[in-house]
Amino acid sequence: MLKIKKQAQSIYAFKETGGEVLDFQIEKDYLLLFSGEEILCEINDEIISDRYFEINKVILSDEKICIFCHGEAFDYLFISCMGKFFKYILGEGVEDFLIINDKAYVIYSEEGMFGSEENLPIAQLGLIKIDIFTGEITGLLNDSILRSLIDIQGISCNNKSIRILCYGDGGIDFTLDYDLTSKKVQNKVVINYTVDGLLSVRDNFYAWYRNRIYQVNESMEITEEIIIDEKVYDKASSISTGYSEVVLESENEFNIVQLSKL
Repeated sequence: MLKIKKQAQSIYAFKETGGEVLDFQIEKDYLLLFSGEEILCEINDEIISDRYFEINKVILSDEKICIFCHGEAFDYLFISCMGKFFKYILGEGVEDFLIINDKAYVIYSEEGMFGSEENLPIAQLGLIKIDIFTGEITGLLNDSILRSLIDIQGISCNNKSIRILCYGDGGIDFTLDYDLTSKKVQNKVVINYTVDGLLSVRDNFYAWYRNRIYQVNESMEITEEIIIDEKVYDKASSISTGYSEVVLESENEFNIVQLSKL
């Protein structure tokens, strides 16, 4: 397990090849992200001065810096790429997001899909795809799937498909695969054990629950178990995941489980 000391204003940024700790600075309407002494991006937007503004997750993908953040009313996705800046208003209840090539895949929790009438209609779609450069938004789940959903809790991608962790009617947990080639949702698999989230390493998917990480096959059957140090888990104030990493954040440090290096 990798341990990295944290500063007062630092956040772990996920990358496909392994993430890094970034420092950030907020001044009025400006957000600056630093890698060491280097300024990775400088974003000017009025939402940054909101007293409720919070950075939830950062993904570095090719030349794109993708920042999922929260304001007083809505969630937002900021993307800085080759000197250009893109801002997407996502509404309430965003659970997580992925970046694959030039597309952002965003999932919504129960709060988003079934929340207030003031929320944006796109939240009711459960899983959306945003073309970063054109702004085109596409819902990826059909009505029959949406009717069976209560909540979407996790998302991960291997080289072939996006796997979505869903909570359904009657307390049934299941996964769905969105095939990146056919653009179709398929392979619904009911899970008979508790899962908090999903990860992936190359072609393989993993599921995690508390301080355990399970390597799983196409049918979500457990083929291997990895145990996180219980003391590290108990000290964590927050746990986040991205690509092949689980990050346990405590008051003074980040503890990173790097599945690609196990």
